[in-house]
Amino acid sequence: MTSVFDKKAGGSNAADSQSASYHAATHNTNDRNSADRSPADRSPAAKDPATKDPAAKNSATSDFLAASAAMDNIADNLKDSNQISGQLSDTRITQANEGTQGRESAFPLAGVQPTFDSIPTFSQQPFSGDFSQPSQPSQSFQAFQPSSGQSATPPVTQPRRRLTGYWGQYFAFFSLEEVKYIISLFVSTRIVLTAIGLVSYTVLPTGYGKQVSWSAWRWLDLWGVWDSLWYMDIAQNGYSTLSKLSEFPAQTNLAFFPLYPMLMKGLGDLMGGHYFLAGLLISNTCMLIACFLLYQLVQMQWNKAIARRSVKYLFLFPVSFILSGVFTESLFLCLSLLCFYLAKRRQWWLAGLFGALMSATRTLGVLIALPLLFEYLKSLDFQPRRIRSNGLFLALIPLGLLAFCVYSYQITGDFLFFKTNQAAWGRELMSPVTAFWQGLSDGITEPSFKKLLECAFFAATLGLLSWFYRQVGFAYWLLGMYSIFVPLSTGVDSMPRFTLPIFPLFIALALLSCKTGWNRWMTLGLGLLQGALMVLWCTGQGLVI
Repeated sequence: MTSVFDKKAGGSNAADSQSASYHAATHNTNDRNSADRSPADRSPAAKDPATKDPAAKNSATSDFLAASAAMDNIADNLKDSNQISGQLSDTRITQANEGTQGRESAFPLAGVQPTFDSIPTFSQQPFSGDFSQPSQPSQSFQAFQPSSGQSATPPVTQPRRRLTGYWGQYFAFFSLEEVKYIISLFVSTRIVLTAIGLVSYTVLPTGYGKQVSWSAWRWLDLWGVWDSLWYMDIAQNGYSTLSKLSEFPAQTNLAFFPLYPMLMKGLGDLMGGHYFLAGLLISNTCMLIACFLLYQLVQMQWNKAIARRSVKYLFLFPVSFILSGVFTESLFLCLSLLCFYLAKRRQWWLAGLFGALMSATRTLGVLIALPLLFEYLKSLDFQPRRIRSNGLFLALIPLGLLAFCVYSYQITGDFLFFKTNQAAWGRELMSPVTAFWQGLSDGITEPSFKKLLECAFFAATLGLLSWFYRQVGFAYWLLGMYSIFVPLSTGVDSMPRFTLPIFPLFIALALLSCKTGWNRWMTLGLGLLQGALMVLWCTGQGLVI
């Protein structure tokens, strides 16, 4: 069967042969006329039509008519070739659009009937080579030139499979392979950590935590220790000025911000009062969303390889198992990434709205206004005259904190009761430098592995973000600095947990792993460290809380 390319080749060969005959006829006519002329014939008098030979005139007329007929045939063949090329381009565009539903805005030719002149060029880059050398056809063009003995059907590159339908409009920037990669990391790490926790929870002697039971399944209860008690109390009973712990009568649940337990309350009521399961569902959902947001943020600034490694090191971070527990860290990390993602897309009103939710989640949430303000000024090239009213949406960020302050005042008469109540946990304001050296000296003299671990997390975070300052940028660096120095002003306690929402750490680890041979050892070392800390956490050692 004759293919479309055979027809095109046949039409081109016929056109070439007729064009050659036309040039040959014209060349012969000119040669014959030149040969028949004498020197006298080339004089001005010989140009008079009345003096020309009638036979030569008839011969020239017939040659001209033959050449005109040949040109007509060439034009017809070129028209057929044009139609064939249009059909081929139509087929190629249709095949490409079949794999890209939901992304019509990315294809400016969508909905336009393609023609021979509307086929896009294969390269839009300016020529920078040597004009003295013959240009070579591009690789894309060469793919459509079959060699001898091969099929004339052009190869069609299969587009990457992407999400379609309802969720495709929100996750169109992810291919199915990337979604599978993130979900597979999530599932595999949760299974391994649950197994480690269950074995240590059952076999090893435990301190605090084993007496806590939220469900009929021990493998679920291990995710609800330490501060989970306070969030469960708020979700079930609301805020109170009375302590639930007889051994610590000064500690109240008003020290914990309201957004996370409010979400537990709302979802738990829908689930028939299963507030613990609601907390687990919220935490793990926020963790997954945070992974997708981190991937997209890193891909926007670097590339897909760094994005994949950043997500991997989020899962391998030594205390990332807390993200699956009934704690605020996963929600806080998710909101932080969402604010930066919206800021990168210049959606300032949404960034301000989710920033307000951050300030209702933890004390540090209100400080997200600082890096977001920097991002806003950066989008204006730091020219104050270009400031518009959309920058006022960042003023929404403190609203979550202000609302909780007003609520605290109505109950206790103190706007900052959540801050005052921190003294019941042994936290007092001091210089960050003093706090660090005090924690380090206590860790060495006591000795206390807990203090040394907390100082090590602070030093590692400070060193990594400072080392990769130029790569991560000022906004990410600023986020990391206030996230460790503000908690340090009350001591080094819980420092590993405070470093967990600092997502620029995962980017810095991904960049560090690009050194030859480092990725393998970093993966192994961080994975083993997380497993060891998971054992200590489940057995009530309190190293990360």
